[in-house]
Amino acid sequence: MNRPPSRRVRAAAAALVLAAVAAPLALAASSGRVALGAHTARTAAAVPAGEWVGFGRTPDQNRHSPLTQITPANVAQLQRDYTVDFRTLDSTIKNGEQSYPLELDGVLYLTTNDDNVWAVQATTGKVLWRFQPPNIALFKNFGIVANRGLAYCDGKLFLTTLDMHIDSLSPRDGHLIKSVAISKAVPGAAPNLGYSETSAPVCADHVLVVGAAGSEYGVRGFVMGYHTDLTPAWANPYWTIPPEQTEWRKKSRLAGGGVSWTPQTIDTSTDTLYFGTGSATPLYYPTLRPGPNPRTDALIALNLKTGQQKWWQQQMAFNEWSYDTAQPPLVYDAKIGGKTRRVVSVATMEGVWFAYDAATGQPIYQRVKVIDRTEHPALRPGQPVVVYPSSIGGINYSPASYDPQDGYVINAAAETAAVDAQATLTPTQLAHKLVGDVFLGLANGDFGTLLPGWKDHGSISAIDVSTGKRVWKFQTPEPERGGVTTTDSGLGFAGGGDGVVRAFAAKTGKILWTFQTGSPIAAGPTVFSVRGKEYVAITVGGTPTSSNGGTAAKLMVFSLGGSPDRVNGRRIVADERTIPAAPARTQAAPTRVAGPATVAAGGRARIVLSTTQITVRGWTPSSNDTVPVTGRLLLSGKPVANARIRVDSYVVPAATAADGSFSYPADYTLARRHVVSVASAKAARVGGRPLTAGQRAAVQRAGAAFTVAYGVSNLKARAGKGNTVVLTGHLANSTGVAPPPVVLYTYQLTGRITDSAGKPVQNAFVVTRTADRNFWTFSQPSNANGEYRSFYTASDQGGEDPVPLSMQVTLDKVAYGAPLGVTVKFKALRSARVDFQLPAAVGNPVPSTPTTRPGAIYEGLLVGVQGPKGVIVPVGGNWPDRNGNFRLVLPASARGKTVRIFEDTRQVYATTAAPGAPVVPGAWPHGLLPSVPQGVATIHLPG
Repeated sequence: MNRPPSRRVRAAAAALVLAAVAAPLALAASSGRVALGAHTARTAAAVPAGEWVGFGRTPDQNRHSPLTQITPANVAQLQRDYTVDFRTLDSTIKNGEQSYPLELDGVLYLTTNDDNVWAVQATTGKVLWRFQPPNIALFKNFGIVANRGLAYCDGKLFLTTLDMHIDSLSPRDGHLIKSVAISKAVPGAAPNLGYSETSAPVCADHVLVVGAAGSEYGVRGFVMGYHTDLTPAWANPYWTIPPEQTEWRKKSRLAGGGVSWTPQTIDTSTDTLYFGTGSATPLYYPTLRPGPNPRTDALIALNLKTGQQKWWQQQMAFNEWSYDTAQPPLVYDAKIGGKTRRVVSVATMEGVWFAYDAATGQPIYQRVKVIDRTEHPALRPGQPVVVYPSSIGGINYSPASYDPQDGYVINAAAETAAVDAQATLTPTQLAHKLVGDVFLGLANGDFGTLLPGWKDHGSISAIDVSTGKRVWKFQTPEPERGGVTTTDSGLGFAGGGDGVVRAFAAKTGKILWTFQTGSPIAAGPTVFSVRGKEYVAITVGGTPTSSNGGTAAKLMVFSLGGSPDRVNGRRIVADERTIPAAPARTQAAPTRVAGPATVAAGGRARIVLSTTQITVRGWTPSSNDTVPVTGRLLLSGKPVANARIRVDSYVVPAATAADGSFSYPADYTLARRHVVSVASAKAARVGGRPLTAGQRAAVQRAGAAFTVAYGVSNLKARAGKGNTVVLTGHLANSTGVAPPPVVLYTYQLTGRITDSAGKPVQNAFVVTRTADRNFWTFSQPSNANGEYRSFYTASDQGGEDPVPLSMQVTLDKVAYGAPLGVTVKFKALRSARVDFQLPAAVGNPVPSTPTTRPGAIYEGLLVGVQGPKGVIVPVGGNWPDRNGNFRLVLPASARGKTVRIFEDTRQVYATTAAPGAPVVPGAWPHGLLPSVPQGVATIHLPG
């Protein structure tokens, strides 16, 4: 679970946040630092014993170190070597710390909130460099601030950011190498739709894998693979649930979820990716998402190289208690029944543990209890029900460790309880629940209320994989959120919500050493060595959703005979601080739409596809929901071999065959046009011979496209009034189901931003955040007149009217209104306008009194036509009705023309919109993006 803290906890934490803005640090590395450029991709077997190069050290996420210097016999001699207090280096760093440090070549790499990245000399704590995203001001009023760490692969560090980007950084100096928006390869994966990135990505065999958080906001869960140059490694995202408003998501825009919001796991020996998925939403209100919601609360196995599904197993087919399968899975060899088996195992927020055959998904052990109480009766509307555990867990994101010496999986757990009362809403109230107006389904808060007489606590326990039985367990005073690390010397390490780092015997669970850090811990230890000396590193500060955390942002490192209480390496003095130039995010060039090309002396090159149109099909959990589209690359009618084909931004891995053929797996669940082009012709050959320069140029310009769209039938045209043409037809998928109808999406906020002298401010952003659920949206940048436009939520979970929203304005790296924004109250269920005047110095912007506006933002499938010269804008028409029937009124200029149908899913600002109702003038586009399905059907209009 990745929710923001409750309002009470947020307010307490906010009191500790200082408003001063400190300069970023850019400190040079010492001369003794080893160069990092020589690193290449590492498999689990290739990671040097003393290093920790991924979230779980190795891609299998086993969190086990082969080091043996610190032993059960000498662990009592551990002392703290140093502390890095990030808030003394920069007071704007937010409290709370959940980062899992990496270590390689004597440098620790970790993150703090707001996606800050730090490189620290591992033996001294000296800060070597720091990276901040260039748009970091946008995050200052973000509802979720966590970042749990980095991935290292192919000589680069990888960071996922709150605003749904992937950044690649140089380990040497923190230089931004490249930044890509995840939405470029994953349609709709943007922060304004509820997505965010908070966990570390994972990387192995040159493939970087990311998921995203956001189940509470009704998003569509996914996992996506990238090459380490941040181009797509998979043809499509792996979607965990159906598209919105289809299948079990038909009843409400709030229905969604199934996100993979914690690090995934990779078995490099089989190129298999394993990951767990979150709950379906609304979390506590299953009547809006009936049925078992397949592939939510599940463990899923994919082919790492292609993203194709191998198998999946659901750990909870009906879930109304917000229990995710969130723990990163472990994959390992273990002896079971006298035979060595490859096993993948995972524990869940319900507090139980599962083990499966890694190759087939066949269950080995199921529902082995990790916590003492797992009692969760059905929820009842308006009536309190006691559940064990609460939605905190169980096993939250807390990673386990596999100790191969004993064959034990060791879990750190939260033993919790809550009183949940399910909400009771009328149909009218439910109809007002929109994007951003998060409805979890409880009547008594986001997490329920405390159970009188109960004290949440934690436990650490071991399961013997050979028997599936728990062999030892000890309790801790506060819930365990950070996880466990084990070593070959027989030790386990964990940090607790009580601020205590514990070392224990992995065989027996006997506690051998403790250290009180002074703040809650919500991250796992990293064990590493530098020049023969072994260290234990852990971040300290905790999470606001557990143990009253979110109180610090520190790194502590321990060793045998360490030097206690050294802080921040040597002291950092003011004249050593420099402000590096803010690196801009790189923008990929738009996809070129190419067609058959002729170049002098080059010949005619073309791409011939097996099909140019695929009818949308329903989503099925047992399949990959793709269909192969094949094609051939030809030059003057002859096949072109060994060329590379690109579909949208994805480059097909296999070069064209001797007959010029290639294949692409097309996602048939989403209506979308796909552009096919030639990525490279450098190695291409025709008839066994290399191409001439003219031939290469001709081949490079070749292109085609195919469309996935709803089928069009009963297409008819007749003369209308005033020489217009009335065009009607019917839309349906492959089984006759109509497309999702137009729906109210959210409300619109507009306004103008001026400086203290009243002059317009360009390229500023307005950030809005709901007070009750921390849903946030970013406006478009203000134009030359200072005008901005944004989504915003004009209702909230509590049903308040007026609705209080927290607002800030950001310009470059400055946040006006940080850290909590200024509160503006809006009329419920109305679009509005608010102007902002920025102060002369950094401080709060001054908002005008909101004025309401008629209308809202609606989303639906808009049907239109293209003629010989492009889009023909209708003079009128209707949205498709619930049966898929549509109607257009075309101008007299369209008479006698042959036109082609397009289907554009659009967000439209209108006073009203409903299935079958008229479309407001101005809603139809004047041009089409390359991704819009077009040419779906053709008809000659009467003259």
